[in-house]
Amino acid sequence: MSESNFVQQLNFLARDASNESAALQAAFSLGLLGQLPSGPGAQPVSLDALAQRLGSNVRGVRSVIEPLVALGFVTLETGRGYLLAEATAAFLSDDAFTARLREVRAWWHAVALLPRAVRTGAPVEGREVLGWYRSLFLAPQPPCPNAEAEDFFDRYARNLARTQALVTAAELGVLERLVAGATSTEALANAVDAKPEGLGVLLGVLARMGIAREDAGSWSFTEAAARMLDATSLPYFQRALPATMAYWEAFGHLDEAVREHTFRLDLRDPETARRIYQENASRISGIFASHLRLSRKAAELAASLRSLSGAKVLDVGTGSGVWGAAFGLADPTTHVTYLDSPHVLSSVRPHLTKLKLEGRSRLWEGDCLSVDYGEAEYDVILLPQIIPALPPEALPGFFAKLARALRPRGLLLISGYLLTDRRDGPLDALYFALRRYVSNEGDVLSMPEFRALLTPVGLTSARGFEMPIQQVVVAHRGDVAWADAAAPAA
Repeated sequence: MSESNFVQQLNFLARDASNESAALQAAFSLGLLGQLPSGPGAQPVSLDALAQRLGSNVRGVRSVIEPLVALGFVTLETGRGYLLAEATAAFLSDDAFTARLREVRAWWHAVALLPRAVRTGAPVEGREVLGWYRSLFLAPQPPCPNAEAEDFFDRYARNLARTQALVTAAELGVLERLVAGATSTEALANAVDAKPEGLGVLLGVLARMGIAREDAGSWSFTEAAARMLDATSLPYFQRALPATMAYWEAFGHLDEAVREHTFRLDLRDPETARRIYQENASRISGIFASHLRLSRKAAELAASLRSLSGAKVLDVGTGSGVWGAAFGLADPTTHVTYLDSPHVLSSVRPHLTKLKLEGRSRLWEGDCLSVDYGEAEYDVILLPQIIPALPPEALPGFFAKLARALRPRGLLLISGYLLTDRRDGPLDALYFALRRYVSNEGDVLSMPEFRALLTPVGLTSARGFEMPIQQVVVAHRGDVAWADAAAPAA
């Protein structure tokens, strides 16, 4: 594996691997895969018909099946519906293989006990967690019906286990100790207060993941891991893990959410949303500086389309304030209003002070769906990754209010993931959409879906642009010329 691929894989395991396992496990436990026809002459099943067959809600079924299309286990015929890939149908007809899938399904919540199992070296709450890890990673594996089956099982069973191994290694301080240099199992066990037998299993799994290696009884990082996880970068990497764990229980009940439309993690509840934000506040603040550099690219894009001199900018759902700050820094005469909840804005103020932007800033406490934005008030309105947090049914009215608040030659910039027109990728965007579904939030949209919302409110010209991390949709009334230098993504 190349170094760049290793970095991508490790970031995937920290952020999206459990989402992928959850989608595959929910598809199996819901019986979704069994409802899809396969083979010559098979007729595709529409999303509505599939949801009806399963007795489930359409949005939930779509959130689960879209990653399976991107992975190749399900095929999509545009305008017609879904089919089961022939290779998938072949391995799902194997009774021994499907029995393995059912056995794995029972381990989702027990896997979260791995930190305790490593510390004690014993069963936890009656579950042989260490034994399950040994059988999954360190013991000979039963043969799979075909190569596609092996890939399916690896994603279905091992990806969530790999993520939990990373979480455990971070929580116990194993990664920090490996940064410091090579050490024996016994010395490492003493340093992190774990039993050598439990730690030995964890280290063996990390070795299978390409992170750790043993040489003459001493453990250290592999060369690829040492380059990625040094003393500077390790804290940044580990910040993603608590956010992943915040969704763990909810993903373990994804099939329940799809079938019953009940949510173990409901971010539409203000108290739950406040708790999750506060748990992640340090991570959000920690990445402010790096995201500011990237957000300034969006400000440069806006400045290539129209002057920002004297511009009034509104940052809706500002979060850390990084987008608004980038526009505040883009021109010494801009004025930025930051709109969000009071508990969020309290973390914005220190950033503005540090950047000396307070004099050209306004903090506006409010709910973005209920405030009055006024008429022709702003030259630029920013939506930094807020659309996936909003109820889909609220978007038409929301965009209407924003369009009314834009001045002539005004720009609306929407940051976030942008799906393909068929909603069959990219995978990281689909996994992000699944996280939004399981927490009862909004959705990730494609460019045609954005245009369907923007055109009726007068924002008739819209394009998607590639940015360093995600994409930006820029929309206006057709009264701004697209700069030749701005390369559109769609």
